[in-house]
Amino acid sequence: MGNSLARQPWEACLIEPRKDRAVEAFARRTQGVPNPTVGYFASVPWLARATCELHPRYGLLMHLDPMVADLVGMAVTQENSCRFCYTAVRAMMWSQGIDTARIDRIEEELARGDLPERTLACVLFGRAQSRSGPGAAHGACEALRRAGVSGDELKEIAYAVAVTDFLNRVHTIPAIPTRPFERMPEQWLMRLLRPLVGRLMRRRMRMGTPPSTPAVTAPPYHDLVGAYAGSPIGAVLQRTLDAMWASTILSRRCKLLMLAVIARGLSCESCAVRLGPALAGEGLAPDAVERILTHLDAAELDPTERLLVPFARETIWYEPQRIQRQARALREKLPEPAFVEAIGVAGLGNGLCRMAAILGCAG
Repeated sequence: MGNSLARQPWEACLIEPRKDRAVEAFARRTQGVPNPTVGYFASVPWLARATCELHPRYGLLMHLDPMVADLVGMAVTQENSCRFCYTAVRAMMWSQGIDTARIDRIEEELARGDLPERTLACVLFGRAQSRSGPGAAHGACEALRRAGVSGDELKEIAYAVAVTDFLNRVHTIPAIPTRPFERMPEQWLMRLLRPLVGRLMRRRMRMGTPPSTPAVTAPPYHDLVGAYAGSPIGAVLQRTLDAMWASTILSRRCKLLMLAVIARGLSCESCAVRLGPALAGEGLAPDAVERILTHLDAAELDPTERLLVPFARETIWYEPQRIQRQARALREKLPEPAFVEAIGVAGLGNGLCRMAAILGCAG
């Protein structure tokens, strides 16, 4: 796959970037340098922050080798054919002082499987989870255990896979422009600033430390957050989930339905168990929920839900250009903040399902 992703067909961007000083400052504090794309998500602050804060390399890993996490992320990105994330990863590596020829060799080694045994097992795990979903979780976990991967490392690999699936979708579906990252090594100013940018990024790319207080969030994903007790991952998941539920752009019921559709499509029983009572709390009887999940429509749905329930199903397995064209049709029917939040919820739902299934056998 590799460099072929640079030629992946990509539609015109579906959303306009906004200037938001608070979001831009948050991205700069988190990542060390300005983020050129965070403004595209500024209409939904929790999503804009999540695209920066959820990245594993910024103080979230305590056990997993960061380079292994990067390779897993690259493998998942290749599986999902995300041209944006592919070019962003290459630009990030180049900014840290790795020349383009070496980046090409890393991709070739990844494609051929010329990696240490434990690293290869982690990469294959990431590919399998993105390709097959939670149904393959048990076998994938067993393969990692045989390769000597610990339970704590496994949880962090699960997180790296989930976040990459999330980031791939939130950048692919609205067709966030790839050209700024693709042009970076060609620009004389960026070549001049490259050493400084690399130092600033490396300062933020650190291993995590245990939090002083445990992360606690409300259902339905409280147990998923609790599974990362003692890890900074729990705190960042808590902040993201709490902020998503607090947002009033889309209703809580609409978000729950989108998450439930994705859980059904991925056969994620653990997520279904979490989401059923939450939907009942929103006034939906079990038989109504079953009709919605089976037919992706029902009389109980409001106009926005009727648009977003079938759209959520399309985000599980997709071809980039096709999902971008479907998203364009959706964008014409929704205000931009609702459209952007729907993408964020769908991306997060796909990641959470994969993470939850893996944690069920992580031990």
